[in-house]
Amino acid sequence: MLGDDEIKELQDEIKMLEEQLRERKRELSEKRYAGLRAAMEARKEADQLLSEELKALGVRRVNWHPFI
Repeated sequence: MLGDDEIKELQDEIKMLEEQLRERKRELSEKRYAGLRAAMEARKEADQLLSEELKALGVRRVNWHPFI
């Protein structure tokens, strides 16, 4: 049988490992979606530049939606 001290040590170790697991999962998620986030930011910047250019050309409204 395990003593109270051994059980407490195991519980503490489990808590520590669970925290490490949560941190690693968060890091994995950040790395997995980093490319997508960068692409979305680039798209946003390109849309802004396009909007500014169209405004400079005097185009008031463009009825274009990329997902339709």
